Amino acid sequence: MTDWSRVWDETYAKQPKIYGDEPSAIAVQLADLLRERPSPVRVLDLGCGYGRDSIYFAQQGFEVTALDCSPVAIQMLQERIVNTDLAARITPIVADALQGIPAPDGYFDAVYAYLFFCLAFTDAELTKLFAECSRVLKPDSYLAGTVRSVYDRSYGKGERIEPDMFALPNAVRHFFSESYLEQKLQEAGFSLKSLERRDEAVGESHFNDVLVFVAQKTKHHTN
Repeated sequence: MTDWSRVWDETYAKQPKIYGDEPSAIAVQLADLLRERPSPVRVLDLGCGYGRDSIYFAQQGFEVTALDCSPVAIQMLQERIVNTDLAARITPIVADALQGIPAPDGYFDAVYAYLFFCLAFTDAELTKLFAECSRVLKPDSYLAGTVRSVYDRSYGKGERIEPDMFALPNAVRHFFSESYLEQKLQEAGFSLKSLERRDEAVGESHFNDVLVFVAQKTKHHTN
């Protein structure tokens, strides 16, 4: 079994600015939605890496839980915020979300996941992850982020593990169609508010035909 925390540790050690420092466009869009909510506004950055979007959310005055399986990434984030005002607003955590998000039910106003769900997760694991996101969100709160799509130039390359999931030369990725993303969201009690397909250039990385989404937890959904 692949040790993904080690894989990401090695990635961040070799390419410490792989995703640059600027916030993602979807992070800015989510922040605009969250400004309408009463304080404190709590955001979970799921698969936060070295925290470029976590830092942006904290700069907007939100309370941020920054979660990643990579100790190297979390250490990089801690080093960036030490002795700054942001340290009081960002809680970095090394954790495997598949083992459960370390937060009580209905705690967050938003879960943010940039290219997280399209990592090496099977369909069953994705069902668990989306349900866990729903559990930690307040009613009417947001799940927003990006996933790689079936239109990606890497789709279909490498060994097929299960439908739309392939072992690429350097990684395992689960690619999403629009209908599959909406299905997983609906199963977990979310309604899709916006969905678009676009190219994303972040730092040293470029991704084509990424699905960018915002979903909202239905008011009375329980897991």
